[in-house]
Amino acid sequence: MKYLLTMLMFVLIITGCAQKSAFERFQLTKPQELAEDNMKSNKIINDKNEVVGVVTAVYLNKIDPKRYNHQYEFFYVYLFAKNETATIKFSLDGKQTLLQEELSNINEFTTLTSFTSKWNKYYLVGFAKGEENLHLKVYIDEDSTTLTFRTYR
Repeated sequence: MKYLLTMLMFVLIITGCAQKSAFERFQLTKPQELAEDNMKSNKIINDKNEVVGVVTAVYLNKIDPKRYNHQYEFFYVYLFAKNETATIKFSLDGKQTLLQEELSNINEFTTLTSFTSKWNKYYLVGFAKGEENLHLKVYIDEDSTTLTFRTYR
């Protein structure tokens, strides 16, 4: 009898949760869903194994292909650097940026990520057309990390 009651409780708990998804509670727009699918984050670590920053990038070509056409690659990047005066640079598969515009913390892309803070830096960066796998390298001074995006061309 104990075994039957335990199994019945277990089945009720599992079936009660199976119909729900964690994302049902969020009211995401289509661009926000696409941004979540095309977003990468990573820590930037120096040679002493210390975190010098955290970076997040959104591949904009997948979110609005009419605006961000396939002649160029565009990314919305926000990052935190421990050193506020650090030099920030970007490259894509070894190529330098064609566009690197620093944005305010409230900008046209904040609705995509629902993230704003005064201590982060925000950028719109653009590059020449890349390959199928895009390797966005983000530098804080001499330290860097690479975020990989697939274009599925």
